[in-house]
Amino acid sequence: MRSPVTLTFRHTDHSSALEARARELGERLQRYGERITQCHMTLEGSRGGHHSGAPYVVQIDLAVPGAQIHADSRQLNGAGHEDINLALREAFTNAKRQLQELHSKRFKFDAGITIERLGAAKTGTP
Repeated sequence: MRSPVTLTFRHTDHSSALEARARELGERLQRYGERITQCHMTLEGSRGGHHSGAPYVVQIDLAVPGAQIHADSRQLNGAGHEDINLALREAFTNAKRQLQELHSKRFKFDAGITIERLGAAKTGTP
């Protein structure tokens, strides 16, 4: 079951183009985590408005069975981005990477159990 993408806009203008892009990226995350049960994005600008020079930050919170994923667009120094579309893309890339890592860890775990079971069946041990 696909869950709807929910959006929160804080201290930034809510445009239909920005909303459409955020929803599109939220839907694309389903490719990397088919069992996403919740996807919430927060698009945040500076409190002082566009002219204060403070950058944009986008946060993506995902829920999947057995895990919570939090991704944001902050740079290594903790700063945001001057362009909200760039911040949205950066947060999406971080969320995608975390979903891929989670899938990879689970696949390796599942494959290990399957190999153990197959090995036990071949050798005749329970």
